[in-house]
Order: sequence, then C-alpha cells, then structure tokens
Amino acid sequence: MSKKRNFGKLAVVFSIIALVSGLIHIFCEFFPFEYQGEGGIDYLGQAILWVFFVKALLYGTLIIYIVFAILATVFAVKAIKAKDTRKKGFVSLALAWICGLVVAGLITANFVIDYNSKKNIDVEVTEVALTTDCDGREAVRVEIELYNGTNTTISYLSSVYDEVSQYGKELTHAVLPEDLDDDDPELESLKPGESVTIVKGYEVRYPDEPVYILCRSFDGKFVYVDEEFDIEK
Repeated sequence: MSKKRNFGKLAVVFSIIALVSGLIHIFCEFFPFEYQGEGGIDYLGQAILWVFFVKALLYGTLIIYIVFAILATVFAVKAIKAKDTRKKGFVSLALAWICGLVVAGLITANFVIDYNSKKNIDVEVTEVALTTDCDGREAVRVEIELYNGTNTTISYLSSVYDEVSQYGKELTHAVLPEDLDDDDPELESLKPGESVTIVKGYEVRYPDEPVYILCRSFDGKFVYVDEEFDIEK
C-alpha cells in the first residue's frame, strides 16, 4: 500500500482475476457437471462425491471472486483519487462487479426456482401393508408415489427425505423380495409430469399398531406427508 505502488495496475489485475473466477462460477451454474457414471445403488457413493466436487468448485470460485473483487475495489478507489489512474480505477470497478450483479441475479433466481420446484412436488403414501421380508420375518411394506410437477428433472432420492416410525422410534429397513430387482426406482430420473412408485420395507415393531410416516424436502421447508397409517393385514 506504499505511495510508489501502481494502484491502477493492481486494481486492473485484481479485477481481471475477479472477472475470470466470476465467469467460471457463472458457467458452472448454467452448465453444471452432471454425474455420468453407472447407475444403481452401487455407484451412489461416487455420485455423492461428484456432488461434493461440483459444490466445492462453485463455492471456491465464488469465494475467490468476492475476495479479489473487494481487493480490486480497494485499489480502484485509491486509483480514482489520482488523475492519471482515474480511468483505470473506474474500469476496474466495472470489471470487478459486473459478475457480482449477474451472480446475485443467479442466486435469487436459483432460490426462486428451488422454492417453486419443491412446492410442486407431490408425494402420496398409497399403501401400508403387512408382509414378510427375504428372511420370512414380519415387515411393513410402504408404497409411496412421487409426482414431478416441476419444470426440471428430479429423482426421489434427491428430492424426498422419508422416515417411518412407531412410538417415536424409527423403524429399521427390511429387505423385501422385490428389492432384489436390479432397477432402483429411487434413482430413476423423472421428467416434468412423470411419476414413480417407491416401495420400501421396514422391520415392524408392533404389527397391530399404526406407523407414522414423514416425507419432506431435505431442508425441511416443505412437508409432503405427515400422518399415521394403519397397517393393512
């Protein structure tokens, strides 16, 4: 920050770094790197790691942008005070914050889109029945139907958190004969207007007592199902 330092040049350099990182962030927002690996539950871990990688890239470029935009602003203000570097100062301010306006608009738009998407998801419990698992033990079979009323492609696994319990204790998952099929409906991609039926098995504690089922969005803002169901015999 010495007087001999070229504030105008530093402001331009920092603003260009901010601009580049901001453009990378915007590109990743518009064209996300979707996971293209094999499907099925065996590849779920890889898909989750891929999501973390994409999120790290998004947040990393956003942090870099904010830091260098602030630095560019500090030096741009100093450059504006001098007549010979005033033009560089104004140019640096424009370069540093033009992406900020776009990013702010993207964040607002994403928030609105995410809110509307979750609001237009419909989840219905269509059956709660007593059955037996692969080991012949009593289990409860829960059938859930998900309808995609959004304008984007979704899946049950990425959109709905579910919980089945009795007397406040969550039931343990049970393996039903139909679970041995290769297809996993929870991972199925649903286009707008499509629906899918999910079947889940649970070790039943009290076969004659109702079960409590909760289905909601992962952030908890939207609750799709929140009630008790009698077990059909």
